[in-house]
Amino acid sequence: MLSTKSFISIATILSTVLFTGCSAVGQNGRTVQAVYLGVEGYGLPETTKENKDEFLYRFDVAGGEKKYKIANGTRDENGNYDYPIQNILKEGYSYTVTIEDETVTAAEEIGEDKTVYTPTVTGTPGERTLLNFLKTALMPAGTTLYIYGGGWDWQDEGTAIQARTLGVSNDWVSFFSEHDENYTYKEPDGDESKADPTQSYYPYGGYNEYYYAGLDCSGYLGWALYNTFETESGQAGYVGGSTKFAKRLSEKGFGEWTQDIKAPDGKNGYEMKPGDIMSINGHVWISLGTCKDGSVVIMHSTPSRSRSGQPGGGVQISAIGADINCEAYGLADQYMSEYYPEWYKRYPIYLCDPDTYFAFEGEDAGRFTWDADEENSRIKDPDGLQNMTPEIVLDLLFNESA
Repeated sequence: MLSTKSFISIATILSTVLFTGCSAVGQNGRTVQAVYLGVEGYGLPETTKENKDEFLYRFDVAGGEKKYKIANGTRDENGNYDYPIQNILKEGYSYTVTIEDETVTAAEEIGEDKTVYTPTVTGTPGERTLLNFLKTALMPAGTTLYIYGGGWDWQDEGTAIQARTLGVSNDWVSFFSEHDENYTYKEPDGDESKADPTQSYYPYGGYNEYYYAGLDCSGYLGWALYNTFETESGQAGYVGGSTKFAKRLSEKGFGEWTQDIKAPDGKNGYEMKPGDIMSINGHVWISLGTCKDGSVVIMHSTPSRSRSGQPGGGVQISAIGADINCEAYGLADQYMSEYYPEWYKRYPIYLCDPDTYFAFEGEDAGRFTWDADEENSRIKDPDGLQNMTPEIVLDLLFNESA
């Protein structure tokens, strides 16, 4: 029986009806059609990353549940497996699987009707300009929910397939469409006393069972950079830890990193240019620039509260400011309500506390700014966005794409 947290589209159900129960003997084992149901014992204290190589996995085959091991793939020089099959399995989706000695040795997703989604703002893969980076970063906005570990691979060590693929993943769109304002990324109401790891999307066990369903903050940045720099899917990914994300870009020679983020004398707040990437402890976000009153418009993936009070959220335009009367909040509200109405029905604008979003400790967090005017810069700024206000930047991003 499917878990209550499973999500299955009508097309998936139809494909299950049509294809489960079929089997054939392959050259190296038998082949069956099956719906993936998840890890056996998901959320239980003993089902953790430390013993993931011994997991059993649940499948619906011909209307009955079967449990199999899954081949863990090949080892690297450090002895770690790459888990190629685990990294394509998604709960509630249908697959053709090959089974040898009660172990799944191959799997291929069964083709089905995909959710059709056209982003409101669309970037161009491989166009390395600041304008295109920001347009690209807007593509998942308003349709991609927050998943802790989303965009990371199943083993939580690198980039997921979805974050190494061009375009907005159909998996994100489907997951968003099958939830409402009561979705929570972890515990209902954000109350730890209500935690139920067996029914949660949060990776209590240390592995990312729902890596494919949405994006966390660093998964989002990794996807945005991939879709800006690359022109084909399947290359090396850009996902990495959030706290040092900005500093890593500087270490790669992409621009300048600093912990001196105060605005120059005579100006309010903090100096954030459009396109700047800011890492604080445990979070990373993209700046759309600083308003005249010192408030800042940003893009990020964060588990903000829904209108029913549930911590769900995801990829969105937010504001950093003292209160809802700041300029940044008004701009965020204007664009999220007009261009992402379905999201806006669920989520109010998230007002980020400056004391949190500009605070950090240690040697890793800080602000990154693109060397957009340098001859050998990774990203160019021919449009002059770095000198624009958020109001002008947003108008340019949305109106040019209209």
